Amino acid sequence: MNPRYERWRWITFGVTWLIYATFYFTRQAFGVAKVALSDDSRVSLTRSDLGWIDSAFLITYMLGQFVFGPLGDRFGPRRILLFGIALSVIAAVASGFCTTFLAFIVFGVLQGVAQSSGWSNVNKTMSSWFSLRERGRVIGWWCTHYTVGAAVALPFAGWMMNLFGTPGTDAEGQARVIPYWPAAFWGCAAVVGVVGVIAWFLLRSQPEDLGLPPIEEYHGEPKTLLEEEVEEGEIAPEGSWKLVGDVLASPTIWMLASSYFFIKLTRYSFIFWGTMFVAEAVKSDAFTSALIAAAMQVGGVVGVVGCGYVSDKVFQSRRAPAAVLSLLAAAAIMCAGLWEINDPYIMAGFFFLVGVFLFGPDSVISATASMDFGTKRGAGTATGIVNGIGSIGGILGGILPAKLTTGGNWTVLFAVLLIGLTISACLLAPLWRTKPPTA
Repeated sequence: MNPRYERWRWITFGVTWLIYATFYFTRQAFGVAKVALSDDSRVSLTRSDLGWIDSAFLITYMLGQFVFGPLGDRFGPRRILLFGIALSVIAAVASGFCTTFLAFIVFGVLQGVAQSSGWSNVNKTMSSWFSLRERGRVIGWWCTHYTVGAAVALPFAGWMMNLFGTPGTDAEGQARVIPYWPAAFWGCAAVVGVVGVIAWFLLRSQPEDLGLPPIEEYHGEPKTLLEEEVEEGEIAPEGSWKLVGDVLASPTIWMLASSYFFIKLTRYSFIFWGTMFVAEAVKSDAFTSALIAAAMQVGGVVGVVGCGYVSDKVFQSRRAPAAVLSLLAAAAIMCAGLWEINDPYIMAGFFFLVGVFLFGPDSVISATASMDFGTKRGAGTATGIVNGIGSIGGILGGILPAKLTTGGNWTVLFAVLLIGLTISACLLAPLWRTKPPTA
């Protein structure tokens, strides 16, 4: 064991974890801020407007996945990630000054571009530092970034809004704090900026950048078939556009992507509208609503780690079985949303269970399986394709809740999510016995 190699492996683990965890701060700031926008006389946005702003973000986020994944394979993920971090901070700071629908759209689009640089490139980095045999367990723990990040970001944004809020009264004349919504954007931007400085000094794209051998050589593992074919001249090397085409031609990648569409539809419905759902159902303030909604992310930690471990140990690196079973459980839990929930503790339990059974298959499909079947050389492209197609579902997760919950009735939305998760499990089922290609 090489101490220097091991040290840099875990530095990479930590830095990429921080990068993606804090991306959720600037990503979720608007979802929390929208609870208080109606208190600002300068802002006049309808419920439909809020949905279109979410969708504008998600459309560019989706399109960016198809661009930044291949760019990460070609130019290295470090450059792409640092660009994305800087743009995310700028867009979040500017959003705090917005008062019109058009301004929110413009900076939502820029935030979408910034965020789309993240997932495929942190995955690309991790695939270069951790080998096939350990990915299920390691990536399971690593994927807690977006559950922990979102769990902390939601109440943090709500707390910032209350911290800088002003005394006022509600519709019944009761004293309350009127949240200062720009603080959600500015506080979250500051957190991402600090992590950007850390990444500038400590992030390295691959072991070779430090004069270290590739991870497969270090572990003495067989190369994937794709990598052997590169050495034999059968396919183009890493970073080439021909390799992008080879990944695009993989039926497995497209099956993963199709399943992920419905997962992301559900997850983004909760991300962008969960806090408002809680506020309307429980009649709670911005901070309390965000705190209850964050229970989903806490449950997600359990689901991500558990699903990764089970896929490695129980199903011998087969990713589909654990994902399919979790998706069916998540679909069953959506049934609870068909009835009114007005108790804060029951609501928190509902969000927790959604996180447990939704985030496990989310991480397995979008990260571990995409790395496995895209291989180290095409990991950026593979995760970009899977997450890009998934983000089309995410776009619907921004606009559908606005359209289906008019009047405060959320029943139809939960029925749609139940059906979608069931379809997702069915799409993934043909991969039940499929394992990553190895020599």
